Amino acid sequence: MTQEMTDPGAPRFSRRIAGGCVRNPLASALAARKAAGLPVLDMAESNPTRVGLGPSREVVLASLADPESLRYEPDPRGLRPAREAIVRSMGGGADPDSIFLCASSSEAYGWLFKLLCDPGDMVLVPKPGYPLFDYLAALESVVAEPYRLEYAHPAGWRIDFESVRSALRGGRVRAMVLIHPNNPTGSYILDRERAELVSICAQAGVALVVDEVFRSYGVEDKPSAGFSGEVGVLTFVLDGFSKLLALPQMKLGWMAVSGPPDSAAPAVERLEIIADTYLSAGSPVMNAAPALLAETRNVNDAICARTKANMREARLAFEGRDSPYRVLRCAGGWSVVLEIPRVMPDEDIALSLLGNDGIHVHPGYLYDFEREGFLVMSLILPERDFQAGVRAVRVRLDSIIS
Repeated sequence: MTQEMTDPGAPRFSRRIAGGCVRNPLASALAARKAAGLPVLDMAESNPTRVGLGPSREVVLASLADPESLRYEPDPRGLRPAREAIVRSMGGGADPDSIFLCASSSEAYGWLFKLLCDPGDMVLVPKPGYPLFDYLAALESVVAEPYRLEYAHPAGWRIDFESVRSALRGGRVRAMVLIHPNNPTGSYILDRERAELVSICAQAGVALVVDEVFRSYGVEDKPSAGFSGEVGVLTFVLDGFSKLLALPQMKLGWMAVSGPPDSAAPAVERLEIIADTYLSAGSPVMNAAPALLAETRNVNDAICARTKANMREARLAFEGRDSPYRVLRCAGGWSVVLEIPRVMPDEDIALSLLGNDGIHVHPGYLYDFEREGFLVMSLILPERDFQAGVRAVRVRLDSIIS
């Protein structure tokens, strides 16, 4: 029975948002532990402001003191000096007019789904992947359709192209999302994969949306080339302060548009209308962009030193002769994936770690792994905390599987 029939006076809500948000058991247990004042070592921490990363306090505060921030100069693309600074940080070569500033990569996805899709259209998203796209797509009345990533040890994760081609056969796909490198698998798009993807999408009339927020953070590989300036297919490259400068609180993201002129030019025209409707990037952070982007190298070096050290520690803790565990290859990013014996559901193992040891890890199902047997941990924790955490996780896992 419909809501209108049961209660004609009740407000009607969009079907895009389901009511009654319910926490999963792990989230509920974590909240209860914190409410009780019990200690938690959050091995899933992804917020860089909680682990001592980012530019110095003095640099950030000084960058926000520009008197120009008191003036409002609306520009659909964002203030030009900020866009020019972004182009310089990308190594030059791009046109500042191809850059659009927004509040975050999440907002950028929303704008691009508006630009590229009608209600009911599809966007391809990677699986395993970050559990955000279902919500972003639903808010735009779009369907997030997964394509598969496959793992082969020790080479790492690769795209299952048959799953891409199969999804494209229905004719409803308007965009393909690439995370470069993917989160949490840490896999970059290889050159041969890039050429095939560009060809497939160009033939199908499908745009590429390439999220490169983790691209500069190589862990076990060097960072791969970015997609900025790709001309073979309509392409939108996303980045922002959240990961590039470990400043999620500053709320500045951007997208760079490229592709064949007959596709890129009308895309820019339409995107300008969307951007002009929102004008969401604030003047203070845009004026601060040149000074903050000058800190990119320092921030990158500090984060890479930490993630590489923690990755080595993860291998020391879990690998070795006759070990029942496997640390999956992590080319880049902020996460490490641990493969474990399937003796019980991943969520039950995560609950055991939290309840017995006060350690919070993510079970693989949160990222749409296809089967049980995976835990995900963050590589950006302080090295001493990470070392203590992985050693405690090893002890608990050994007790569970013995």
